[in-house]
Amino acid sequence: MQKRPQSTHSFTRRDFVGLGAGASAVGLLGPHFALGLTQAAQAQATQSAAAQVPASESRFQFSVKSAMINDPSCKSWQEKLQLLKDLGFDGVEYDQGLDANPHEIAEASAKVGLPVQGLVNPYHWSIRLSDPDPGVRQRAVHNMERALRFAKTLGASTVLLVPGKVSDPQTENFDQVWTRSIEGIRRVIPLAAQLGVRIGIENVWNQFLYQPDGPDNQSSDQYIKYVDEINSSWVGLYLDFSNHRKFGNPAEWIRAMGSRIIKCDTKDFRVADGGFCDVGEGDVPWPEVRKACQDINYFGWVSSEVEGGDRQRLAKVLADLRRVLF
Repeated sequence: MQKRPQSTHSFTRRDFVGLGAGASAVGLLGPHFALGLTQAAQAQATQSAAAQVPASESRFQFSVKSAMINDPSCKSWQEKLQLLKDLGFDGVEYDQGLDANPHEIAEASAKVGLPVQGLVNPYHWSIRLSDPDPGVRQRAVHNMERALRFAKTLGASTVLLVPGKVSDPQTENFDQVWTRSIEGIRRVIPLAAQLGVRIGIENVWNQFLYQPDGPDNQSSDQYIKYVDEINSSWVGLYLDFSNHRKFGNPAEWIRAMGSRIIKCDTKDFRVADGGFCDVGEGDVPWPEVRKACQDINYFGWVSSEVEGGDRQRLAKVLADLRRVLF
């Protein structure tokens, strides 16, 4: 399909900020100097101003999983979140147990001014919506309800969910995982809507919605069909850029999934040895990923999911994200 030509009067927020800065400089130097500026000089001034726009003005907001914060000087939640804010992160995603006090975390978030943007269901691998035992499936539904309420208290907008795992050809196969997990998810959608917290289905190595022994050019068609069958605005895709690099091109998946993507996280992946690694040190095609996110008009969170550590380590984590995506 032919692209619609871009209007000369269409400005992004970044363009406006840059032009505003340039105009201020011209105003200080006077109208005669302004008349003498060439178009090239004006463009250079605008680009220089735009380069000073902080990372928060990017299409991406960067966060880490809370379990990655391991600086010995940070004992309380307020100290941990303050560290992230000082380093330049935009938020954090809670990925620890639900026995903690969510009000304490929410209070720390408010004091520091750093949002807890999401929550990872900490029990979805071991207590699965797809389990052969109906009693376990009931516990999995209960855990999702707990996670949604916990997220609401934190001020988080999503709960990340692994919907199940293909673990046995007879008792937990592809079709059974599909049917059981959708049934369980539909049971918690009313609560998600009531609380205003969305459910994000993550693409992981759970033998589901892709071919584990298949080629390296697989599409995301099964993920799309799965979410479309759930058919709720409260359920979308939580896309990990790196998790399926072995099986397909993440940029192509992004374009196919489109607005079904509600949030993203990532690490990186080395195809040669089949190992995950720090962002920018593997084979995720980052320029293509950036372009694909632009093509679907994705604006939002990207959460790093690599080895955590102290202040220095977390500073590198953020620098890696900015280098490949900003």
